[in-house]
Amino acid sequence: MHDIRLIVNAEGWNCSFFYKIRPASLFKYPIQAIKTFVKLVKTRPHVVIVQNPPIFAALTCLIYSRLYQVKIVVDHHSIWSIGGAIKDPIVRAFLYPVERFCVRNADLNTTYADDWEYELAKMGARNALTIYDFVDEKWSKNADFSVMKKFSKDNKIVVMPCGGHILERPDLLIEACKDLSATIVITGEKKYLQKHMMRAKKLGAENVAFTGFLPDPQYRALIASCDFAANITEQPYGIPHMLVEALASKRPIIIDRNPAVEKLLGKDCPFIIPDDKVNTIRKAFLTALENQKEYEKLAIELYKNLKKRRKKQFEKLFKFIS
Repeated sequence: MHDIRLIVNAEGWNCSFFYKIRPASLFKYPIQAIKTFVKLVKTRPHVVIVQNPPIFAALTCLIYSRLYQVKIVVDHHSIWSIGGAIKDPIVRAFLYPVERFCVRNADLNTTYADDWEYELAKMGARNALTIYDFVDEKWSKNADFSVMKKFSKDNKIVVMPCGGHILERPDLLIEACKDLSATIVITGEKKYLQKHMMRAKKLGAENVAFTGFLPDPQYRALIASCDFAANITEQPYGIPHMLVEALASKRPIIIDRNPAVEKLLGKDCPFIIPDDKVNTIRKAFLTALENQKEYEKLAIELYKNLKKRRKKQFEKLFKFIS
């Protein structure tokens, strides 16, 4: 979302509060809707690009766009009703018609992964376009590499960033790699990772390090300096942003299979794990450790390909909003 804003030279506006506090949802979304609508009426943009989720932001902007006859682009980072993060079937049943209404009435629906574009088409999108997330290869220029002093130089370093998403599975990575000659570094706020920390302790996985939340300069240094990145998750949709961060840093990434990841990397890419069995994950890392140089070369080629494909995607976006 912010990436698109910069490239099309748009004014940005963010209305977020009580982040991840679900009990606050009943009153925070109506307040956000009112503030957003007032902002739009005051500034009168002729094209509105709005991020989903939350879908209520898209709904608010859609109402404005129809009242004032302007174009609206809904940039989907997820679709709540089918994405897997919301388990309650009643909540999903409530959200789906709202999401479908926004998708069908938006002038353009964009998303960061090909599988979401397919789902948008199924929901009745008139126009849908995938625009891959992107990280500039210079993103680690001002990184704080002092963070690397925490880890032994004798071991390979495998990094899995975690944000507390319920579908993340660092526990599988821990069990698969607990006795490898590698340091498994798991980032993210420890309050979201307590059960995984307990799991590591129970398994006696002494090669696992939980860093807690890292300031951005240290996080960038960690990704840029690791030997491998990892993304083990049950998420059936989308392309994790850290995949692009890893490729921009010329780092190979061991990642779960899903249709969007396969479309970006290629079905036969050795980075992709065919299933989430512990033995499969372990085998994938053993193979990666044995072929690190080849994997690093492949990461460089995949990044070049990403840049070419994304340039064509933005050409389509500019053609639409011009």
